[in-house]
Amino acid sequence: MIKDQASFEAALQRVADLLEHPPAHGTPADEKFVELLHDIESYQPEIVTAPPETPIERIGHEAEDLVTKAANFLRQRRERSDRESLMNFPKDGKGIGPTTGV
Repeated sequence: MIKDQASFEAALQRVADLLEHPPAHGTPADEKFVELLHDIESYQPEIVTAPPETPIERIGHEAEDLVTKAANFLRQRRERSDRESLMNFPKDGKGIGPTTGV
């Protein structure tokens, strides 16, 4: 049975070597080969988890989020201002008059 990463890597190397010259079917070497494949398949590596976030890192991420939100707000404000400028009458009054076509 494989219990650690080094054993797992060694088993993979043995399988790679055996694949170059596979044992004859039904021989004891073939049975060991199948057992080795089963051990490799059932190996469960220890999962390494990330350490919890420190308060400084959390504040840094919150600051990045705020900067992103501010940039999005500014972009939306500019887009809205551009749309509204196209929909309003000119402030100086020029260009406005009767357009009856008569």
